[in-house]
Amino acid sequence: MTTAAIHALRVLKANGIRRVFGNPGTTELPLLDGFVSEDMEFVLGLSEGVCTSMADGHARATGQVGVAMVHTSVGTANTAMNLINAEADRSPLLVIAGDKDDRLYGRGHFCEVPDIGGLLRQVTKRAWRVPTAEKLPELMFRGLQAAKMGPSGPVFLSIPENLLAREVPREVAIYERGIVMPTAGMEDSIARELVDALVAAERPLLIAGNGIGAAGVRDALGEVATELVVPIVTEAGTTNTRLNCPGEHPYYHGAFSPTLDVVARADVIVSIGAHLFREYDFPASPWLPPQARVIQIDADPLELNKIYPVSRAIVADAGAAVLAISAVGRRGQKVKRADLEERRRSWAARRGEAVGKGAFRDPPHVPAGRMLLGDLIDGLHAALPVDGVLVDESVMSKVLLQRRFRFQPHQDYFGTSSGGLGWGIGASLGIQMGMPGRRVATLIGDGGVLFAIQGLWSAAKYRLPVVYVVINNGGYMAVRRGLGQIDGAAHRKGSYPGTWIDEPEVDLPAVARGFGLAALRCGEADSIADVLREAFALERPILVDVRVSSEEFF
Repeated sequence: MTTAAIHALRVLKANGIRRVFGNPGTTELPLLDGFVSEDMEFVLGLSEGVCTSMADGHARATGQVGVAMVHTSVGTANTAMNLINAEADRSPLLVIAGDKDDRLYGRGHFCEVPDIGGLLRQVTKRAWRVPTAEKLPELMFRGLQAAKMGPSGPVFLSIPENLLAREVPREVAIYERGIVMPTAGMEDSIARELVDALVAAERPLLIAGNGIGAAGVRDALGEVATELVVPIVTEAGTTNTRLNCPGEHPYYHGAFSPTLDVVARADVIVSIGAHLFREYDFPASPWLPPQARVIQIDADPLELNKIYPVSRAIVADAGAAVLAISAVGRRGQKVKRADLEERRRSWAARRGEAVGKGAFRDPPHVPAGRMLLGDLIDGLHAALPVDGVLVDESVMSKVLLQRRFRFQPHQDYFGTSSGGLGWGIGASLGIQMGMPGRRVATLIGDGGVLFAIQGLWSAAKYRLPVVYVVINNGGYMAVRRGLGQIDGAAHRKGSYPGTWIDEPEVDLPAVARGFGLAALRCGEADSIADVLREAFALERPILVDVRVSSEEFF
């Protein structure tokens, strides 16, 4: 007979998963030994948060479930922040924790908590503890299926160490098979209804959510917009995590904002695979215009009709919905397209928009040795390879990035819609492993880097040529901006507690070199594109410390 641990690893292999990210302890020893006998790869990270975000990035890049392995309750607790990110972004993850011998439970054993799954139950789809050795392969299989089932998300599995090395009957091998995913499709009659609504409208609008990018149908959506002459906006800038529309499409108007003319004046809105909405602040006024008929399509029934009333709520996979609408549109609209284009050309066409170089304003004075955020974005736009991948954890800078950076057809983008800092350090490593033939750049703030600085070691160990582009503005600009907006004592006295991290300043290039990376520093707008090209020319991980003016953020 074979051990439960080996059968569990074979369940992963049956699903094409041969790489696991983790920070282990002694409770996972049979699994670690199994990586050798089963010819699987264990990718070591120096903190559980980094391991979780590496698995998350790998899942996003490959479409597989990302798997992370951690140690007991303490390792489990350290995954929570990045599981909040994964849950927000519907990223399919399986986190496995080796726990202490279950015969010790209730005796106050080393690292004991009363309910280890309870640490993560609020941020996972399922949180199970394996009760018997025979049950482990089944729960491994079910965990993968639950993580991938729409809406996808993270799953947690804790395994008592005394079960892993037990031999189990060969019958458990029934779970060594690939998961089968049902697709929430769309019937032709519903697709026809949507096409008819878009054709009949005077001022229609498509909202392209992250489900579009995740399903790989952004080009098909662009074809729908072209065929039906409909403007497109992507998810609101703070929650947009994928490329959900062809960047150069003539009807693309950028990220959703209630102030955009195509939003405020729309009479029919069709939202596909988008959060409506994941709000940062309570809105002063409704984000959807009162005159619009709203049709919402999403794989998650709980997302439908959530905040604003919709006239039609449809449970469907975003990819299946776009393909069904495209097929109906091609069959039925050929003779009408000329009339549509004549009637709606001025409504659908992309508007020119003046975009400054500052994140919130262009300050009258930029200190010597600093540049504006827009200068950095322009430099990155010029330097990113034609098939490059941008991983974005820029937080305060994200909206300007999405307004200013025009992605080319073969480039890609991954972001996070949640607030757990440091995600980009590990996620970019998982993405680079999942897309080995492409160059990955990570845009991240100086505060974010320091949340997950240990991830640089993994970049160096596995020779992953990620270019970490650090927006170094010396502090937590969201906090500084917020203190200014409430106009209290801090603003009146010019004292902003909890904001600045530049006294003493962390020498990020020196830290990066200490972890084995190359490093560069740039504070001149005229040089940033060349510095980034130099970074991409190296076939090794590198950190580029970019000195950005802080005044533009508040």
